[in-house]
Amino acid sequence: MIYSNDINKVCGLCRHADTLPDNDAEMYCTLKGCNTDRSAADCGRFEYDIFKKTVHRKRRLDSKFSAADFSID
Repeated sequence: MIYSNDINKVCGLCRHADTLPDNDAEMYCTLKGCNTDRSAADCGRFEYDIFKKTVHRKRRLDSKFSAADFSID
């Protein structure tokens, strides 16, 4: 599910947090007006931004099968 209740409420996934150009560990909170840690707990004004979630794609398998591999002969 895209919107579920068990989302980690961290600043790295909040709509109000912006990335900093030279710092991957911190984000700028537009509500607080200061830098916060990317993994900091929610402040009560957390709004989930689906576009900040990193997607882990499944690896494609090498499928080099032929029709002879599936025959029962």
